[in-house]
Amino acid sequence: MLLVISFGSFCLSAYGASAPPAIFYSDLQSGPNTGGENNNGAYVTIYGKRFGTSQGASYVTVGSGKAVNYKLWTDTKVTFQLGGSATSGNVTITNSSGTSNGVPFTVRAGAIYFVSTSGNDSNSGAFASPWRSIPKAKDSLSAGTIAYLMNGVAQTAVDNYNADLSIQSAGTASTPIALVAYPGATVTIGNNSANYGIRTPAISGGKDYWVLAGINFRGLAAMDLVGVTGWRVVGNDFSCPNGSGQSACVHTDTTTNLKFYGNYVHNVGDAAGSIDKYYHAVYFTTNSNSIDAGWNTVVPNPTHSTKSGGCRAIQFYSTGGSDQYDLHVHDNVVHDAVCDGINFSTVNPDNGTVEAYNNLVYHVGTGPDPYNGSSNYACIVLNSSSSSPRNPADVYNNTLYDCGSRGTSDAGALALGIPSRLRNNVVRVTGTEAYLAPSWNASCTTITGTNNLWYGGGTAPSCTTSNVIADPLFANAGGDDFHLQATSPAKDHGTTVTTLKTDLEGIRRPQGAAYDIGAYEYFQSSTTATNPCDLNADGVVTTADVQIAISQVLRVSACGTADLQRNGTCTVVDVQRVVNSYLGQTCRTGP
Repeated sequence: MLLVISFGSFCLSAYGASAPPAIFYSDLQSGPNTGGENNNGAYVTIYGKRFGTSQGASYVTVGSGKAVNYKLWTDTKVTFQLGGSATSGNVTITNSSGTSNGVPFTVRAGAIYFVSTSGNDSNSGAFASPWRSIPKAKDSLSAGTIAYLMNGVAQTAVDNYNADLSIQSAGTASTPIALVAYPGATVTIGNNSANYGIRTPAISGGKDYWVLAGINFRGLAAMDLVGVTGWRVVGNDFSCPNGSGQSACVHTDTTTNLKFYGNYVHNVGDAAGSIDKYYHAVYFTTNSNSIDAGWNTVVPNPTHSTKSGGCRAIQFYSTGGSDQYDLHVHDNVVHDAVCDGINFSTVNPDNGTVEAYNNLVYHVGTGPDPYNGSSNYACIVLNSSSSSPRNPADVYNNTLYDCGSRGTSDAGALALGIPSRLRNNVVRVTGTEAYLAPSWNASCTTITGTNNLWYGGGTAPSCTTSNVIADPLFANAGGDDFHLQATSPAKDHGTTVTTLKTDLEGIRRPQGAAYDIGAYEYFQSSTTATNPCDLNADGVVTTADVQIAISQVLRVSACGTADLQRNGTCTVVDVQRVVNSYLGQTCRTGP
């Protein structure tokens, strides 16, 4: 039996409601507060944690005014209209646990349009008179305009340049063009056989400053960005089961100032029949610099198959170009990749920061070798193509688990070929794999750092100081829950990283006497668990409880707390009861 439940790009929470809400990012950063549906302006979606499962008395403030017309409210995602009271300033959310951090927003002029399956491309594009097709919207938009795509709208035939949607116009830094799924809508661009779902063809003309949000992208390459700057790609679903060749499901070339936030990239090349060394889930190639990739879930091969699929989860490799720089990979959950989890193959920190932090990477580097050559098999790889950097790449507060079980000389938790500073990382190997990939010959001339936890692979690397060598005591590694237990030796044993204010779930660092080691900061909720669907007894029913139920149904762990029917066995009925409770219903127990 295969049971698959997707919760998007957010990792599983183990914290109760007493922690304040945290906003990670928004889809739009600017837009009008008038026009559009009911003249209430643009719809904006914020993503984060601990918003609450329903709105109740909670609210969102935009600058000095409250938002209106809340179309969607979940614990991790809230969509609202700006309303006439919104002003330029920070977006915050306030609930019974407090007020969140703020993310910036600018109220500006701009037109708003709509696309609907009941529309007509001869219409005006207004909410009451929508267009019918995405190409019509795309060709009609100009700098500062937004098109909302209603439920069921799809573009699955070739538009131009072998792409189901070809982008050939530009916004500006202050007035981008936006294609956004209407709140709660399912929208698709591309199909599993399309050469490209969406692309910017390598032709003359500007194609900069677009926002794409909330859309399902499909194709042999679902997204291909060439020669653009200033794109914002947020909260989308990417899948490329038939992909292969020297490309990726998400591919960039000579692309700069890209924000790639909260996307779910999955099922990459897993129907192609073999493992392809050159095909990856997310691939930032030739001279792609100033990349900020955060809060994504990248799962190239979620079925755990080792017979087919793409190779690496996130890859930086400048084919024929210069070493890359100004790269920030953070707050991602990466797992189930045949080859590397995060691979910085061609980077030079001397030209700009190269860093990986607050990432959870697990069950990667499993092998076997691709049909067209061997690969690396590590959680994180750092290397340069031709330069010899003086400044180190920064790797800090990551949790790395089950990396490099392929077991070759190119396998290990870390493969380090350039100067690298390691701080506050949990490195937990589970078999014969190494902490450091042997063939890379990393030495104390390249490795520095402090306060890392090493376990399962023997003696810690001698180049790092204040090592902790002990079981990190994850909450439930078998159930993919890598939060720390209260007695974890990673707790309060990290070094201070002044630039890192929160953990993977937006919990403030530090909570105790010092930073915790790893992607998660231990947080003890004051809430007492009374709901039987609260399987991990942390005071709130979250996706973590759903995952526990799934693990018990699939017999990954013994049937116990998830037996809500009280019949001695765990079934999908129990899972559904936990899901219903997560969605705000009463937890049902008994027959």
